[in-house]
Amino acid sequence: MSGPGFEATEAVGFGWNAVMKNFGGVAVPLAVAALVSAIPNFVLSFGRAFALTMLTTSNSVDPTVLMVLNFGSVGVTYLISLVAQAYVMAGMVQFALRVVRGERPEFGTVFSGGRYFVPMLGGTLLYSLGVTAGAMFCVVPGLFLAGCWVAYSAFIVDKNMGPIAALSASWQATTPYRTNALVYILLTVVVFIAGALACGIGMLLVSFPVIMISNAYIYLKLIGEQPRLAA
Repeated sequence: MSGPGFEATEAVGFGWNAVMKNFGGVAVPLAVAALVSAIPNFVLSFGRAFALTMLTTSNSVDPTVLMVLNFGSVGVTYLISLVAQAYVMAGMVQFALRVVRGERPEFGTVFSGGRYFVPMLGGTLLYSLGVTAGAMFCVVPGLFLAGCWVAYSAFIVDKNMGPIAALSASWQATTPYRTNALVYILLTVVVFIAGALACGIGMLLVSFPVIMISNAYIYLKLIGEQPRLAA
């Protein structure tokens, strides 16, 4: 396609080509950044599970108190994980945008998004709450919102928008392409499942980088730019 708008299969195909063409320069930096952002969630989840197991086996805590501690620790883990994700996400989005604009970004770009941390945190929180709430209604509304808001992070980084403005901009930009956006989200689910089936490592090294580049591709198409890869 030469103008605004996008096809779901084209977006995923572009992401796949970008990763396969330069695996070390595209997939590895994004995979490392994703792994770093996941460390707080892994450590906290492991610590929470260990502590709750010890308390349960010792029978030293009332079951009601234990339940409260469980829900509270889940909430704290979620919030801290969200902060870590938001801090790294801006850098990953910058990296992906540079890739789809035909550049060869340096490895450190994935960790250079600190100045967008606050709006990215707000946008990620609203996105997560909205998609989760939508998913509670027969799943489809959650997938629909994920498709409509697919470009919110790029609007934050590329247009320096606040969280609400970025979500609104993504919503408006995808308005003529609602079906394509929904199909795209379904394709990303398939891509992640395929990566998980490859011993899990494929999800980190291939699926995630492909989707990050695909998201950036969609953003450029929506604002009227033509994505391209470095020669």
